[in-house]
Amino acid sequence: MRKIIFASALVGLMMFQIACSKKSGSSDGPSINPPTEQPPVSYPGQLLALTNDNSKQVEIYDPTVTNWNTSEAKKWSWSPTTTKGFSTAEIKAFGGGTDFKVRKMKIWQDADYAAISDNGIAAVIAYPSGKRVWSKVIGGNLHSAELLPNGNVALAASDGNWIRVYASSQGADNNTYAEFTLGVAHAVLWDPGINALWVTGQDLSNNAHILTALAVGGTDAMPALTELTQYRVTLPTVWGHEVGAYYGNKNLLWVTTNGGEYVFNKTTKTFSASPTNNLSFVKGIVNQPSGQIVLVRPDANKNPRPEVSCTQNGWSTSTIDFYTAGGQWQGARVVNGACFYKIKMVYDNYQ
Repeated sequence: MRKIIFASALVGLMMFQIACSKKSGSSDGPSINPPTEQPPVSYPGQLLALTNDNSKQVEIYDPTVTNWNTSEAKKWSWSPTTTKGFSTAEIKAFGGGTDFKVRKMKIWQDADYAAISDNGIAAVIAYPSGKRVWSKVIGGNLHSAELLPNGNVALAASDGNWIRVYASSQGADNNTYAEFTLGVAHAVLWDPGINALWVTGQDLSNNAHILTALAVGGTDAMPALTELTQYRVTLPTVWGHEVGAYYGNKNLLWVTTNGGEYVFNKTTKTFSASPTNNLSFVKGIVNQPSGQIVLVRPDANKNPRPEVSCTQNGWSTSTIDFYTAGGQWQGARVVNGACFYKIKMVYDNYQ
């Protein structure tokens, strides 16, 4: 997952190998970085969930608290434990998470549940109790998870080259799934407006890097996946990564790649540059109800590298950056020793 433009097939091959590595990142990108100072400003908005490779937990922080190194800032944390119903193998497989989405489930008494993925495990949990509803150790380098309205879970595996929907609604240990082949699959997002999953990956027949949508058919117990080809588009730059809801406008999506960050218009099927300077290697991006944009970008891709940074790997950061809706940098939250990979707003609606 490296550069925006390729000069040769050899470079393309190198890129493919890097894209398939664990939560991969790179130091080759534009050196467009916000200032490093952290003004003590309270940011009103929803709580923010982050996957932390260092603590091996999903952590939720309050943006109104200016110092995220205090207990006041961290509102919740989670990792699989035996008391929550997880096996020893599942506990061992969890390294901090690659995705976390909270959803209000009408079929389960309108209570909140969360879909979680990590490289080698996926889970559905009750939120905020953290109790196991469904889980499984799964290979393939899982990068994204989504809880569907019927209680099934969708997963994207970058090394496995697939999107799957597991019949998690049918029991805590159910292993039935539908599969759609998609190279270096990185994202799954349910869109109730089109009743389908948005996904990013690569068409292995022609190597095109795409955003497309998958219809989930079949039954709850025996799901099926079919591409809705009318939604397929080629990404503006290669190695698609994140797809997220653009809260406040159901016709838009956030889409990131190694080469940039974009706003996708579902109606026109066009991409426009994000207000935030079209940063490279953005691993997660959300917008608060106010329009404020919050994102995570690996410290390894920042030049100069922040003084407080993640040294554990090349795809995480200790810094969360905040921007106005127009893209002006407002400030940051820095957690000493953290290695944050993905960010999600703790909001239980799909859109």
